[in-house]
Amino acid sequence: MKTILVAALILHAGLLAAQTPGSPANVFAGVEIPGSPANVFAGVEIPEKYALQFSEDFKGDQVDTNQWTFRTDAKALSTQLARNVSVHDGKLYITPRKEDVAGMHYTGGGIVSKAAFRYGYFEVTAQVTNDPGWHTSFWAMAGDGKTTFTDISRTEIDDFEIESPLKVSMGYLVWKNRQSISSERCDGGFSPGFSTASGMHMYAVEWTETSLTYYLDRKKICQQAYLPTQGTHDRVNIWLTTIGAKQPIDASGTSPAIYSQVRYYVRDYYIGAAEQGYAEYGKDWHDGPEPGFSNSLTRASCSGDATAMYVPSIAQSGTYNVQVWHVKNNPSLRNGAGEAHILSKAGPSTKEIPADTATGWVDLGTYDFDRGTAGSVTLAPKDGCVEANMVKFLRR
Repeated sequence: MKTILVAALILHAGLLAAQTPGSPANVFAGVEIPGSPANVFAGVEIPEKYALQFSEDFKGDQVDTNQWTFRTDAKALSTQLARNVSVHDGKLYITPRKEDVAGMHYTGGGIVSKAAFRYGYFEVTAQVTNDPGWHTSFWAMAGDGKTTFTDISRTEIDDFEIESPLKVSMGYLVWKNRQSISSERCDGGFSPGFSTASGMHMYAVEWTETSLTYYLDRKKICQQAYLPTQGTHDRVNIWLTTIGAKQPIDASGTSPAIYSQVRYYVRDYYIGAAEQGYAEYGKDWHDGPEPGFSNSLTRASCSGDATAMYVPSIAQSGTYNVQVWHVKNNPSLRNGAGEAHILSKAGPSTKEIPADTATGWVDLGTYDFDRGTAGSVTLAPKDGCVEANMVKFLRR
């Protein structure tokens, strides 16, 4: 096991040494991470210790299909078409139209980010259509725009849903087997005091492990609990969409929904089994017999050479508390102690995880990490089996 672990760490170091500026260590979904990420955007502070990790300013004259896919489903009262989406003057335009397509009498549209995110601060500047009957939204859910009913979608976060320019709805839904099984509105009819169709306004939501906090023009307007036990906190894609929703409905063809300045800021890093930043070494890996944090996937191996490595892409150097979600070995696996090997700015260190440790977060200590992908946590069996799930790096 130790030979495999050393080889994995050498491989990690070798990959880092081979990187050059602009390589994957310095970019996220095609967007370069600033050398000194700021906590300031448009002159107003965002929540403390967040760093910019994704941004879209809609430069050029077309949607960047390296970063976005189009919403193309037929739902409610409209069929969504890529041709209804345009880009110019630093803005994205989604123009509702009255036309018969795929059994619908109206067409809408939208785009969905290819990059997926978990906890963080999501933000956009937007103006909704003034046409009646349309549902304009800035929301997040796993998917690629072909349908909203997928097996991979488990969390839906609605930063804003607007069907009347004078009311804003925000909240979350929990999905299972392509069906919404629960829904909780933080505010289903917030009155902003102005028409959301008359100008551009900034909408944002901060998603943490325990709550959702909503902002309008950088002012906090609502907060609600959303615990990992209430629904699976999976990685989500960003959706910017306008679809036909209710009668009476009309489409002038001249009143688009407008979006600009999409931002995602990150503070804490969560890496789950089989997610970006996770790698397995050794033999006999398979899906674990029980779920992990927030009902997420676990991976297990009873091979003595098995290790699971977690490598965060840190956007801002700093001090981070590191914790691992420990899954107490199922009786079908051989119980045994495990080890967590932490590679930080100060160098390598090891923490033992006793065999009788209860299922839940295990604190591995607080460490300094540089920006980039130089740090890691590697789990290995000391005796018995290893079951890998989630590691988190919490900014301090």
